Amino acid sequence: MRTSRKLTRPAALAASVAVAGALFAAPGVVQASEPDTSSSSSAPSKAAAGKGVEAFQERHGLPETGSINTATAKALQKASDAELHKTFRTAADLPPAELENARTVIGVGKGAQIPEQGQVIALMTAMQESKFVNYLEPVDHDSLGIFQQRPSTGWGTPEQITHVPTSSKSFYGVAPFGSNPGLIQIPNWETRPPGEVCDAVQHSAFPERYAQWEQFARDLLAAESPTVPPIP
Repeated sequence: MRTSRKLTRPAALAASVAVAGALFAAPGVVQASEPDTSSSSSAPSKAAAGKGVEAFQERHGLPETGSINTATAKALQKASDAELHKTFRTAADLPPAELENARTVIGVGKGAQIPEQGQVIALMTAMQESKFVNYLEPVDHDSLGIFQQRPSTGWGTPEQITHVPTSSKSFYGVAPFGSNPGLIQIPNWETRPPGEVCDAVQHSAFPERYAQWEQFARDLLAAESPTVPPIP
């Protein structure tokens, strides 16, 4: 993973703005959103939240809670892309905790004045990496949180990475720490294919998989953004 960047984070943020104008979780494995830092506005889609996950659980013989516990998280990690697309069609298919994490990603983007294109890229990335599950224990190597960031490669401490607002700032490139380029440090990120930009930040072993979530991310942003306040 790269440890240098072409623009400092404050400089890149200024350039970007100028250009663009109750989860049933085993303790220590996955975690619900932080209620005091994420959006508190009630979105219409929340009334039916978890529909897709509940259907997924039914297909796999899991308790049909509509929430992602450890067993459901492991099953989702093994699911094919085709089944994941069957499970997650709209924002209503995300369980309440994961939907709130997605709203936090949007709110942090608004607070940092990240254009909507950047928010879409962040949502695509978190959807591919975790389905917005906040992992408190590593899934692959030492990857944690909704963006599956690694403490060993400069993304921050485990506590920073598993705090959704902080990890979102780190992804966007506006956190006051970290040695990796975030979104706004990626040259020409505004005009490059979104999936390509996701990988430019993440350096995934499967870079082609981000692009499949672009439409989902755009629909999610359109559905949730109107009721999400900026998170500073």
